[in-house]
Amino acid sequence: MKISLAWIKEYIDIDAPTIEISDALTSLGLECNIISNKLTFTDIVLGKIDSYSAHPNSDHLNICSVNIGNEENLSIVCGASNVDKNIFVACAKIGSTLDNGKFKIKKAKLRDVESFGMLCSEKELNISNNHEGILIVNNAKESILGAPIEDALDLSNDVILEIDLTPNRGDCLSHLGVARELALFFNKTIKKRDFSLIENKSLKINDFIKVTNNAPDYCPRYSCRMVKNLKVKESPLWLQKKIESIGQKSINNIVDAANFIMHDYGHPMHTFDYNKINSKEIEIRTAKDSEEIVTLDSQKRILKHQQLLICNGDKNIALAGVMGSYDSEITNSTKDVLIECAYFDPIKIRQGSKKVDLSTESSKRFERDTDIENMINALNNLTSIIAELGEGEIVTGIIDIYSKIKEKKLVDFNLEHCNSFLGTNLSQEQSNKIFLNLNFKKMKNKWEIPYYRNDIIREVDLYEEIARVFGYDNIPTSNSFSSSFSAIVEDDQKIKNNLRTILSAKGFNEHYSNSLYNISVLEDFNSNKTSEIINESSKDMKYLRNSLLPGLLNAISFNEKRGQNFLKLFEIGRVHSLIKNYNKEQDNLAMVWFGEQKDHWNSNLKSDIFYAKGEIVSILKNFKIDSINFKVNDSKFSELNIDIFSKKKYLGFIRLLDYNLKKKYNVNGTLIYSELSLTEINKSKNIDVYYSKPSSFPSIRRDISLLVETKISSQDLINYIFKISDKLLIEANVFDMYIGKELGENLKSIAIALIFQSAEKTLVDKDVDNRLSLILDKIKSKFRAIQR
Repeated sequence: MKISLAWIKEYIDIDAPTIEISDALTSLGLECNIISNKLTFTDIVLGKIDSYSAHPNSDHLNICSVNIGNEENLSIVCGASNVDKNIFVACAKIGSTLDNGKFKIKKAKLRDVESFGMLCSEKELNISNNHEGILIVNNAKESILGAPIEDALDLSNDVILEIDLTPNRGDCLSHLGVARELALFFNKTIKKRDFSLIENKSLKINDFIKVTNNAPDYCPRYSCRMVKNLKVKESPLWLQKKIESIGQKSINNIVDAANFIMHDYGHPMHTFDYNKINSKEIEIRTAKDSEEIVTLDSQKRILKHQQLLICNGDKNIALAGVMGSYDSEITNSTKDVLIECAYFDPIKIRQGSKKVDLSTESSKRFERDTDIENMINALNNLTSIIAELGEGEIVTGIIDIYSKIKEKKLVDFNLEHCNSFLGTNLSQEQSNKIFLNLNFKKMKNKWEIPYYRNDIIREVDLYEEIARVFGYDNIPTSNSFSSSFSAIVEDDQKIKNNLRTILSAKGFNEHYSNSLYNISVLEDFNSNKTSEIINESSKDMKYLRNSLLPGLLNAISFNEKRGQNFLKLFEIGRVHSLIKNYNKEQDNLAMVWFGEQKDHWNSNLKSDIFYAKGEIVSILKNFKIDSINFKVNDSKFSELNIDIFSKKKYLGFIRLLDYNLKKKYNVNGTLIYSELSLTEINKSKNIDVYYSKPSSFPSIRRDISLLVETKISSQDLINYIFKISDKLLIEANVFDMYIGKELGENLKSIAIALIFQSAEKTLVDKDVDNRLSLILDKIKSKFRAIQR
């Protein structure tokens, strides 16, 4: 949200440096950035178009004679559609600059006609985003022709503050709300806006409009006033500048006035063309399913039950709190205006806005709650401004239907509890002063909260007010910490949360399955017996599970039948085993990789046993588990069974689903599955974590190719290479393996990439070659390897 500092100063007298103001708002919880409105142009002057003529070689260009004072006229070619005689304009002479000096004005020739300058739009001067035609300076005088345009437009050195509000601080979605915060910080007094309300006594509002509220729960208060016989026209410069300074577009004097009050007081109001309200009656009611409304943005919107409407007979004229209808908008022909000011239930406006996917400046404020007490003051102020700018007559009286009185909140406060909670040592006098400066009223042992502070409900909210006003930086640092036991995450739960994050990042989906199994699946994945329970609801499902995999395989089968050809699932859960009539429990992680490949525009991802093994290594390394080993074992459960160890501790297995289990679980595609013990992983993880600064020196890679017996695993080779090497070897990876008849029986070729790097210097070939020779000699001796 953008806030004008010049606008703020209409509420409080403040001369503090801008950076101090920004820091003050941030310290109070309103994160603030400074957007300076300094001029982005130089040497732009006020000019007047004395005459213009069509360009001889173009159907859209005009040749303008621009008077810039001192009897000097410039011939300027301009393509703007709003060029006219005797209008005052912003004229850039030769040598002027725009866009902070990036664009310099030079003499140019356009279609064989010389141009000695440029007429500027508001966007080119960085005044607003309006670039539909040149800037026309209203109410300028010939006596100041040639004066700097910033003086003619009264472009003061206003500073715009951009504030990032938390959702609970709806009271600060206005200049008044931000001014209250600054008044609190700098100990200033808020000034009230003065305005006059001169009514036409011969015109009575009850003679023109009737209001019926059939949804008091949704709209506790609804008020309106009228202005007749007005003129819709362009807003005066002061109003244009005000709303455009905060990024709003000027439309006309009526709409601009309503936008001004919304950004001033924070209370949105709506203006209807009274003569388009045919029945002269306003009804507030909820919508029926499939009702329609065409909103101001010309979009037809289908409504749902319980959305709040403002209606005129059988015609919907506004989606309450969100946007008015196209049929009731203010146009240049509008003569009479009905001004609506209401308090809507924040939750209902939020729901209504979401149902039609429409968020507006109005709905944003109503959703965060508005000040029901300041409604009439805001309505009267807007009525006064519209009457003045539109030269209209104010109809006597106001319709104010206050169906459900909103009670002020009384909140308990205990200073002792507050000091204990914050770690402060404030006195009663200090806390009272803070609350009084916040415009709270003392009511015995409670504090009465003003209507505009809708975010304060509980006693702890008062603690927060104390903290932010006293200053978070002023709260002493505590040397002790206390918390409830339930807030502490146990190690077992922490590893589960970390695993979910890691596996989700790797493309796994989490699955949950039944913890009770049928006896037919109990021996599919291990031989552990498990406990039988009494389960009257299902006599088949009466055994505690000893593996997580049956549930995952059923999920794979279900998805495969529905066209899924690549899937990765995991489940974290408890498994059981029966040991001498004792039920042992442990937490396991089960993973499945289904499908051979996933189509991709760049490459095809092949899911095989090596891919799954790599992901398991990556997961275990996240928990700092050292010395990960894989060992191929014979197993009755699968044709290919690889056990996973950390040092000599068994962590789990990885297997390829065989034909018999595929048939049993109705799975056709390739499937790799793994089950790991989280209990053992938790015991094996390295809790000592060290940081080492990354080397700034380049690395050197050397590839070696070895012929070894097939029984020698690549992991054994890697582990041995690291064992015999010094700290300069930082990485060793197998990047190729080949088995073929030409190599010989029981032999395979393995290619390994070795990465060397120093943290102290740039390595030369000699440093690496000596180490490489040592590695090869020892591998040949240890594994009877042959270098290829």
